[in-house]
Amino acid sequence: MRGWRLALVALALAGCAAEPKVESVPMPRTYAHGIGGATFLIGGSFAPGGSPDGNSLIMYGPEGAFLIDSGRHAAHLSLIRQGFSGIGMSPVAIINTHWHLDHVSGNLALKAAFPAIKVYGTSAIDGALTGFLAESAKASRKALAEGAIPASAVPDVEGDLATIARGDELRPDIVVDESRDIAIAGRPLSLRIAQHAATERDLWIYDAAERRAIVGDLVTVPAPFLDTACPEGWLKALDEVAASGAVEVIPGHGPIMPIADFGIWHRAFSDFVACARGVGALESCSAGWLAGAAKWIGNDTARARAMADYYGELIRSRKLDGYCRA
Repeated sequence: MRGWRLALVALALAGCAAEPKVESVPMPRTYAHGIGGATFLIGGSFAPGGSPDGNSLIMYGPEGAFLIDSGRHAAHLSLIRQGFSGIGMSPVAIINTHWHLDHVSGNLALKAAFPAIKVYGTSAIDGALTGFLAESAKASRKALAEGAIPASAVPDVEGDLATIARGDELRPDIVVDESRDIAIAGRPLSLRIAQHAATERDLWIYDAAERRAIVGDLVTVPAPFLDTACPEGWLKALDEVAASGAVEVIPGHGPIMPIADFGIWHRAFSDFVACARGVGALESCSAGWLAGAAKWIGNDTARARAMADYYGELIRSRKLDGYCRA
């Protein structure tokens, strides 16, 4: 059982490997919900026993529409397509906040449907394709061959393997490795780069007109997804989001957060990392996370605790330290 869970966490990048078989409440999905400023949220989902989809955003300006993050599953992609249809626009660009498969897998189908589309993202996917994702694919193929993956999880694992096999097609058309201001579809945005945070290089977006920060997996619920993370770099990135002037934060997973709620999440994460870096019982670190992030965990306590236990051990064991090196 442990073997398939580790394979699944490597592919899901969201802690599925850490959780026992418990009943969990899936993240509510919102279809093309207008949130103001010509922006629509397509909420991600994280069904029990499955792999997640990250949040996606449809935005538009005077020259067309574009997407931030494209999810993983066909059902999520269908909602994205409906969202573009609903506003009567075709996408001209995709911005990927990072390379995790629950944020980039939909790129393949969208680029096939809209060949002129341009993808903006960091070059961090280069190392992921030859490192983390290649190793994950190898482990998953082995687990499939041994029948070690439950039938309910097989479609997700096979889908991710197919995506990894086409990994070169996930590379961005326009590489953004340094922070810069840019207009996409005629809409001014500030693209900010966080080094060694949730991944080697994360891209988050500040929309000054709306005072809105779109931060990808720098904020996730029901737990921080630390699989490829440098905790200290992540903390620095959160400080930069807090200082950006944003009054609203859009997480990679979870509901929209007013800046006060982001502050609560930020403190809970900081406390969790500090606890896990300490010498006390890891169970107390998980308990602290559950208390600090209670607002977003709700009935998903069992999964949140299991994920916090897993990620706390990754921090305590120093297994994440390699992600902090340049």
